[in-house]
Amino acid sequence: MKITIAIEKFDPNTGGAERYCWDFAHYLVKRGHVIIVLCMQSIPPANQSIRVEKLGVLRFPQAFRHLSFAIQHYLKTKNMKDCIHFCVGNTFYMDFYQPHGGIHKAWFDRETQRYPERVRPIMSFFNRLNLKDLVQRSLEWWTFTRTRPQVIAISQMVSDDLRKYFQYPEQLIKLIPNGIDTEKFSPNNLRYRDEIRRRYGIDKTEFVFLFVAQNLSLKGFDTLVEACRRLKENPFRVLVIGPAGRMHRNKARELEERVIFGGRALDLEKIYPACDCLVHPSFYDACSLVVLEALASGIPVITTSSNGASMFIQPEYGVVVEPGDVGTLADAMKSMVERSGRTHGVLPFDSNHEVFAKLERILKADAV
Repeated sequence: MKITIAIEKFDPNTGGAERYCWDFAHYLVKRGHVIIVLCMQSIPPANQSIRVEKLGVLRFPQAFRHLSFAIQHYLKTKNMKDCIHFCVGNTFYMDFYQPHGGIHKAWFDRETQRYPERVRPIMSFFNRLNLKDLVQRSLEWWTFTRTRPQVIAISQMVSDDLRKYFQYPEQLIKLIPNGIDTEKFSPNNLRYRDEIRRRYGIDKTEFVFLFVAQNLSLKGFDTLVEACRRLKENPFRVLVIGPAGRMHRNKARELEERVIFGGRALDLEKIYPACDCLVHPSFYDACSLVVLEALASGIPVITTSSNGASMFIQPEYGVVVEPGDVGTLADAMKSMVERSGRTHGVLPFDSNHEVFAKLERILKADAV
């Protein structure tokens, strides 16, 4: 097969969608397919058989970048009739679409839930005036009402949102959750527990909640802090991995003995088993990889119903709460501390290779 993959940045170090496209392209080229990556910027691929073509795109502002990428991608691919076109966002011409970040309209509705109720209508109004948001909503509308490609949904929530907001035909939706590196993320990394705890100044016997995020506010950091305030009598620590700013540190100032800001980390596979529970009270996640990685590492998870990865959470693996519900989150955290020492099951996930093999079969069926 001859396949184009569209992604603004073909660089696995810049995000989840970028990592997915990078790994998928390298998997496909090893399988003997002709791969053309259409992007704005790129690092050299590990396999030089991957052809990278950079599109002339306006870099700033971000809204114009997204729009010009979509237009340039269309002009490039409209006559490439011998190719299968695969995209993950910010385009409106494709055969297969994997909305890696979820459905934008659903994200928009749920994102406003992180604001106090009295100001939500105001924030919603101003957010709708945001040019970047307008461009992304317009591209999404065109994709699902005009182009109507086959959609690869990475969670049941994404599939449900697609039908809810766009009445999208079920026969055009394929549910293929993300895979993970099953060798990298496993309970075998428990051997690093003492090393990691020494790094962050955590005692061997302390119960530790782990919070991992790039966007702390969207992933529910404020909700987590409020829940911690209600649990002052319960002994535990919270390890925050991600770029915490002054605002977040000030928010947790009175909890500074409990909350550890660890900054960025490149060895999360070692950090998961060194902690006792991942807490991820996100306001929106299409299917959070950190949840999958934590479950594969053998620790329980507390997350929300607005996270597509909640489809994997059974009672033996964790708790699902509503986003922004401080009381329920506090109760779930208290329950986890009280259950300290109890063993939890390790949830098996498909490897990236197995997920890409499923996707390859779908692309092949379309090419016949």
